[in-house]
Parts: sequence; C-alpha cells; structure tokens
Amino acid sequence: MLKDLSFSIAQGEALGVVGPSGVGKTSLLNLVLGLLEPTGGRILLEGAPWSPLPERERRRRRPRIQAVFQDPQASLPPHRTGWEILQEPLEIWQRGTPGARREAAARMAAHVKFPEPALEQHPAAWSGGLAQRLCLGRALMLEPALLVLDEPFSAMDPTLAGHLLALLLDLKARGTALLCVSHDLASIQVLCDRMLVLRDGQSLSQGPVGQLLADPPHPDLERLAAVSSRLSVPES
Repeated sequence: MLKDLSFSIAQGEALGVVGPSGVGKTSLLNLVLGLLEPTGGRILLEGAPWSPLPERERRRRRPRIQAVFQDPQASLPPHRTGWEILQEPLEIWQRGTPGARREAAARMAAHVKFPEPALEQHPAAWSGGLAQRLCLGRALMLEPALLVLDEPFSAMDPTLAGHLLALLLDLKARGTALLCVSHDLASIQVLCDRMLVLRDGQSLSQGPVGQLLADPPHPDLERLAAVSSRLSVPES
C-alpha cells in the first residue's frame, strides 16, 4: 500500500523510482497507468485530472501515456509479426491510411534500431533485446507525453542496454517525460534527473539523482548502489 506519496514529472524530465522488491513500485506504476484507482489523493496527466475519470472518458486520453514492461516477450502478441505489432496502435486509434501506417512503422523500426527484415518475423524469433526494442517502438507510435518504463534493461546484456539507454536519452531530449522503475541505480544514474526512493510504500527520499547518490540518506540506497551494474551509453 502506498501512502503520503507525492511527485511530479516535467516535460523532457526523467524520474527514477527505486527500492527493493515489495516496496510498492509495481503498485505505483499501476496507479499512474490507471490500472488501479487511488483511495485518496489524485493523479494528473498534463495538468488535467486522470485518476478520478471514468474509463470511458479516460480512454480517449490513453495515447498520451504508454508503457514498456519488464518482460517484453510476455507483452507482445505471439501470433502477430513485427509489422503488425507496430501498426496496431495506429489501427486501434484509426490514424492514417494503411500505407501511411506501414511507412510510420518502418520509420519507427529504424528509430529504435530494429532490423527491418525481422519485422516479418513473430516475437518468438527475437532475442530479449530485440523484443524490448519493438516494445519501445510500439509505445512510441502514438507519441505519448509520458512513457512508463518497468525495469527496461533487465532483459538485455550491457551492450544492448547501453543502446536502449541512448534511445531513451534522445527521447527525453525531444520532450517526452519518463517514469522509470528499476532496482539498478546504474541505469537510473545515467537516465534520470531525479529519483524517488521507496520503502514500505512510502517515500524515503526524493531529489536530484547526483545529490542522493553522493550522500545516500538511507542504508537502503547504499545497498542498492553496492549491487548495481555498470551501464554506459555507447559511442555513436
């Protein structure tokens, strides 16, 4: 259960949420995505009410918030090709002609560095890293204002994780807000501007990433830092 929790994310900013398993990170994501309803307080999206809305009203704003989940293979339809998966959001929201949707899918595949020949395949043929790239591409097809990331680097080796990190930094530079949940402070340190540390559903600390890591205010944060991997952006 989350309580006494408050934060905001500005356009082009990334907020990292960290803490050991069981502290409420998944519940927080589900609340932000509108999959759970808060019993108190409220959630705003782009300054307008989000949590109090009935789903019929909230649905028309769902393109503005998209998510990339921890297990990419589990979140992809196994019977559809890469082409179909990338075009599906545009089909659902009736955006563009079939030809325009195909062109948009090709552009997105190139943007997330997903090889075009693999778009003819089904998810079972892809590595975890490729599947995560396609999940990211699918989430970006609707140009969301906020992208929610659940352990985005967990399915990747350090090289692939570094390439994904570069894509997310570029996305942030273009103005998209990011909410990244992770137990790995290495990714948070490179990607995020601010960090929220959770324990038992409450905020232990919140502030600039560099400031919190330079002087950890709680042993939980020190322990996370001790087991984090090394992650860097590859040279272009």
